[in-house]
Amino acid sequence: MILVFFLFVSILVIILSIKLSIYADEITKTTNISKNIVGGVLVAGITSLPELVTCLSSIYLKNYYLAFGDILGSNLFNISIICFFDIIFIKKFIFNKTNSSSLIYILLLINYIFIYLSLSSVFSISLFNIGIPSIIIIATYMYYLKHVNSCEEKESVKCINKGIIILKFIITSIILVITSILLTFIVNKLSIMYPSVSSSFIGAIFLGITTSMPEVVTFITLIKLNNYSMALLDIIGSNLFNLLIIAIGDLVMLNDKIYNYADRQSFFILILCIVTTFISMLQNKIKLKNKFLYIIPSIIVFILYIVFLIYNM
Repeated sequence: MILVFFLFVSILVIILSIKLSIYADEITKTTNISKNIVGGVLVAGITSLPELVTCLSSIYLKNYYLAFGDILGSNLFNISIICFFDIIFIKKFIFNKTNSSSLIYILLLINYIFIYLSLSSVFSISLFNIGIPSIIIIATYMYYLKHVNSCEEKESVKCINKGIIILKFIITSIILVITSILLTFIVNKLSIMYPSVSSSFIGAIFLGITTSMPEVVTFITLIKLNNYSMALLDIIGSNLFNLLIIAIGDLVMLNDKIYNYADRQSFFILILCIVTTFISMLQNKIKLKNKFLYIIPSIIVFILYIVFLIYNM
């Protein structure tokens, strides 16, 4: 019964997140915000709202492993889904038609490496009770915001129903927050019912995939609209924002560090995040013309994710 309820709430979260993305896109059409900010910051942040709520809710429930697993699982799923649809839409050569996004890839890898060093106890020191990785994550995200803010702005477009759209946006946001909190309670209940399965794995699979569905739908929609750069920025920007969520969770925990609650499963997922992100960055940078050579990186990433799922079943 609880699994049926989980499915129902998950679908509701997905629907609300999609609606929220649509309203946000319509709101930005009334301003002079650049496409990079829309895709890499606004849409990415909105579609990552479930991850933020579930992370904070998990911390409130003192299920820190679940919070960590959700974020890393979402990031791994996001990269894998890019590669999956790159294979599906092979004729479009998605990575060959995107603007250079090397900076955000590099920032992601820097954050992953510092988290890895912290989990390995190589660099587990803190400053003012804040983990060094959290400081690095916050600094890199602020730098990213400064970078995208310097991009060329677009012309504003008038919107007659601006007030109604903003109201819908606020209402949908509130309902999404409440639903996301409920989803976390359900998954926490599942982790208690099935103690043989680690919380980090449940977070990576159940929550990680569910809370990433808004990014998936947005990505598909933008690809069909031939807006490849914004599609990629939505996913990669969401991953960078997700790491910011870990830093926020670390700040909320005050006298403790969230990095102390990463089990072997989380460590394994983190390594996969580093490997798959690096492969994706190379594919985006090299721009191969041969169809066979072009698709190999995406196939490798997708196979790694399938192996990960099979290994943990």
